[in-house]
Amino acid sequence: SIQKELLKSSQDWASYIENPEILKFTPEKFAEGVLQVIGSALSQFRQPDLVWFTNIPTPYRIPIWKVLDSRLHFRLMFLSKSERERNWDLRIALQGLQYMYLNLRPFYPLPSIPIYLNVFKPISAIRNSNCKAIYIDGWESPALFFSGLFAKWKGTKLIYGYRSTLASHRFNNILIRKIRSTIFSKADFIVTAGSASTKAVEAMGIHSEKIITLFNPVDVSWFHSFALSHRVQQAPGHRFIYVGQLIERKNVAAVIRAFAAIRTESDTLTIAGDGPLAQSLKKLSRNLGVSNSVFFAGHQNQEELAKLYATSNTLILASTNEVWGLVVNEALASGLHVVVSDKCVHPERTPKEFTRLG
Repeated sequence: SIQKELLKSSQDWASYIENPEILKFTPEKFAEGVLQVIGSALSQFRQPDLVWFTNIPTPYRIPIWKVLDSRLHFRLMFLSKSERERNWDLRIALQGLQYMYLNLRPFYPLPSIPIYLNVFKPISAIRNSNCKAIYIDGWESPALFFSGLFAKWKGTKLIYGYRSTLASHRFNNILIRKIRSTIFSKADFIVTAGSASTKAVEAMGIHSEKIITLFNPVDVSWFHSFALSHRVQQAPGHRFIYVGQLIERKNVAAVIRAFAAIRTESDTLTIAGDGPLAQSLKKLSRNLGVSNSVFFAGHQNQEELAKLYATSNTLILASTNEVWGLVVNEALASGLHVVVSDKCVHPERTPKEFTRLG
C-alpha cells in the first residue's frame, strides 16, 4: 500500500499546493480557543492568569505560549529541561516568557516513556504560584496528576490538554483506564486535539460540555512563507521526505523498501531525523541498492527543516502508532502532498492534500 501511494503521489502531485487548507490551523486560533476556555473558567476575575504546566518546553508550543502571554498574566512551569531524544535548545525562543524549571529526573519504564515520580516539588511550586487557573499538558506522571488534584483541592480552575486517541493509548489496562478517567473527571475543561481525541475522552465517561475540541498546531504561516521564498527550480525526479525519529513505530524501513520498489533514476528520499535505528536503516538502503538516492540528513532545526520542505514534493509518514504527526502540518503548510498511515491523526477537513494508507 505504501508502495502504491508513493508511486501515485509521484505521478499526481508534481507541483506545489499554492493555498493549503492547513493555513487555517494556526497557533493563534488554538490560543483563542484556550482563551475562551479561560474566559469561561475565570469570568469573575478582572485580570485572569494561567500557569501552563508540562514535562519540557517544545518548539511547537512556543507560538501558542506567546499569544497567551500577550493576553494573560501567563507563566510556564516545566518538570525538566529535556528528555531522551527530546533535547532542544530553546533559550532564545523562550525569551520574553516567564518560566521555571523544576529540574526533576524522569524514570523510564520504557525507552520512550518518561515518568516523573516526585510530586512534592511541583505541588509546592503550584502552591507558591497562587494561580487562578492551570493548564496541565499531559497526565501520565504522578508529578502531573497529583499536581492537578492539589490544584483542584486548592480551588484553582483545572484544564487538561489531551491529544491521544483510542488507537494511540499507551497505557490501557483496567487500572490505568480507571485512574485516567478519575483524573479527567476532576477537570473543569479538557482541551483535545481533534475529534478522535474527543472520542477518546468521551469514552472515559467525561461529559461533553467539559470537552473543548481544538487541534494540534504549528506555526503554519511561517512554514508557508519560508517555502514560498526558498523554492528553487525543480530538478528532474520526485523528492520524497520523511521527518521524525528513527525508531520502530515510525516504520521508516517500510518507507525505504517502498521507495526502492517504485523510484525512478532521478527520484530521491530524504530522511531527516535521528535515533537508534539510524545505522540499520542506512544498511538497509545499501542492501536495497538505493544508498545513492536515500539521503540521511540527521536532526534538523526548524529553519534547516523548512529548507528541506521547500525542495521536496511529498512527505511520507507511515507510523504504526502516532498521536497526531505535527510534521504533517509543517509539510502541508510548505505546499507538499503528504502520504500518512491510517494510524496517524491528521488535521481535519483537509482531504485533498493528503492520502491515507489503508
